[in-house]
Amino acid sequence: MRYLVFLVSIFCLMTACSNDPTSTSRPIKVEIVKSDDGYQLLRGGKPYEVRGAGMVIDDIGRIAAAGGNSIRIWDTAQEEQDTLALLDDAQAHGVTVALGLRMRHERHGFDYDDPTAVAAQLEFIRGEVLKYRDHPAVLMWIIGNELNHDYENPRVYDAVNDVAEMINELDSLHPTTTTTSGFKPDVNAEILARAPALDFVSFQVYGSLFGLHERLAETGFDRPFMVTEWGTIGYWEVETTDWGAPVELHSSAKADTFLRAYRDILEPLEGQLIGSYVFYWGQKQERTPTWFGILTEDRNLTEVADAMQYAWTGHWPENRAPRVEGMRLDGKTSSDSVVLQAGRDYEAVIDIVDPEGGPVAYRWELKPESTATSGGGDFEALIPNLEGFLSDTASATTTLTAPPPGKYRLFAYAADEEPRVAHANIPFLVEDEFRQAHGALLQGEVLAMSYSGFREGQHPDRGNGATNPSREEILEDLQILIENDFTLLRMYDSKENTVTTLELIREHGLPIKLLLGIWLDAEVSNHEGCPWLDEPIPDEKLAANTIANRVEIARAIELANAYEDIVLAINVGNEALVEWNDHMVPLEKVIGYVEQVKAAVAQPVTVADNYAWWAAEGKPLAEVVDFLGVHTYALWEDKTIDEALSFTIENIEQVHAALPGKPIAILEAGWATVANEFPERANEENQARYYREILDWATTANVTVFFFEAFDEPWKGDPANANGAEKHWGIFNVDRTPKLVMR
Repeated sequence: MRYLVFLVSIFCLMTACSNDPTSTSRPIKVEIVKSDDGYQLLRGGKPYEVRGAGMVIDDIGRIAAAGGNSIRIWDTAQEEQDTLALLDDAQAHGVTVALGLRMRHERHGFDYDDPTAVAAQLEFIRGEVLKYRDHPAVLMWIIGNELNHDYENPRVYDAVNDVAEMINELDSLHPTTTTTSGFKPDVNAEILARAPALDFVSFQVYGSLFGLHERLAETGFDRPFMVTEWGTIGYWEVETTDWGAPVELHSSAKADTFLRAYRDILEPLEGQLIGSYVFYWGQKQERTPTWFGILTEDRNLTEVADAMQYAWTGHWPENRAPRVEGMRLDGKTSSDSVVLQAGRDYEAVIDIVDPEGGPVAYRWELKPESTATSGGGDFEALIPNLEGFLSDTASATTTLTAPPPGKYRLFAYAADEEPRVAHANIPFLVEDEFRQAHGALLQGEVLAMSYSGFREGQHPDRGNGATNPSREEILEDLQILIENDFTLLRMYDSKENTVTTLELIREHGLPIKLLLGIWLDAEVSNHEGCPWLDEPIPDEKLAANTIANRVEIARAIELANAYEDIVLAINVGNEALVEWNDHMVPLEKVIGYVEQVKAAVAQPVTVADNYAWWAAEGKPLAEVVDFLGVHTYALWEDKTIDEALSFTIENIEQVHAALPGKPIAILEAGWATVANEFPERANEENQARYYREILDWATTANVTVFFFEAFDEPWKGDPANANGAEKHWGIFNVDRTPKLVMR
């Protein structure tokens, strides 16, 4: 009886008949079978659900502890990797290994039309297969990696087929596949035609994974496949800053993405998907040191490891990684295209919640932005930290002193006691001083002028009709402005005064271009926000204003097209959005008006409003205008003449930092010469100084400035207050005599 038991035991060892395939020291047959329910991977004759991760540095114990049962490596001959020891460790943990066989890439200079080189590569791979084919941890062979990446010669897949045929001869127990970058029907067809010896094809998809179901249906792809790389959204798929830096998800957003991808995309593909490998159980530099790694540089687990354990087992780890609630630099997020000024201090904050309520240790790092242009996972060198720019690197808040001009990225890490680590980063741009490209100037002009032309006793329509300047008076004004080199003017509406101005410019061939205005009257009552609106604007008046605004827009469009040679650009509304105005129009209505005008004219379109509004609330509007029309008044904000220019520059830098993707023109900036409101500061000497200083700065910064304004306008403000500031911003008096600045 004992002899019979001995014989049975020997037989089981020889035939690998153990109930646990991982207990044998012999290779285990892996195959793909088709049934009524679709395709299934069998290992040792039993269904095998691959719960896999790509890995290079041996961390098999933690993968197994998290519920993973397979790893994928890219190269059996990787330097500093003992592949046999890796296989032994995998076997000890009950983990299988998909072995990658290195095939050279065309983009790295390999020529698949060179038979000698191709044969040498095949012979090298033969040796690798012979080394490892009999190990019980081997699951399959992956022939090359993303060989379609930047390829042109389809004969690469003839070489893949040669390798697959060779493996079929040497190893009948393990299937073969090759991987493609993305799901590309033309590449799939090339592989199926040229490499029929493969058992299946594998795809490597990141953000595009979320459209895989649709792609499979559209193309009718009904074969078995694996997803041998999937994970976070790739740096080539995310939004970028205005200077092209990719915006990386923080670790918690990544964990949520991984879990959603596994639950919503991969699991429902059962029956066609025969396995998947998450990327990447390790750490590597690829645009950033945190983009793809489930581990940090010091090999600590991130929240993605928690998500994968839950996906693989249905249970979260007892200790979960800290979660990122947000990160801000200068009050802005990574999506805000953060622009800083060199040498200035800015606050950076990361908001962290530890699920167990335990203590968290913080670390901040500053690095130059990656300049790598490689793809396909090619090697990128680590980027060293920059030291001396962060005030405190061990708390949730730090102060960053902006480094010299350039592109950078600020990283924040938060570790619990285990440690498991959360991380986030913000790319940012540092500028030395605000300077636009020369092309941002309107008509190439630095200094332009605001002009309306109403003289003593004249005024625009204030409800009872307008009293407009005569043609002779307007022509006189235009000639005065030309004599003083002002050939770019801003006008505020599209009514009779503006029409006459356009007619005169054309009739006399005057060298003047106009920023045409569209005046918008109130469509909502801002009596609670406007200091001088004592009563609500009646609804019937608001309704009439809405109709009048539509008429004004139609008239402006007609003028812009009729005088296309004179109208340089169009401004829709003047201070109709700030909280203190008396002619408020809702933002969504202004956006709609801008879109209407843009659809009907060839000229660029903008909106004029206060710098603070643009910086705080202007992003939706900035997306539809062609340039930002900014108002800035140092005098109204209690600045002395010594503070005026620096205040103006700060205003423009603030708008640029908030909305860096758009050119800026200052549509109003000036200095009153008489004012009861600030009598000690309003004078001709200060006006002349501010004029000179802003002109010098604008010349360097390439900003068009419409100085406010050409001529004093007595109709403005309180009729009983002859010295009110509103009446005295002109660089010429109302009688057209020049003030000091023009003398």
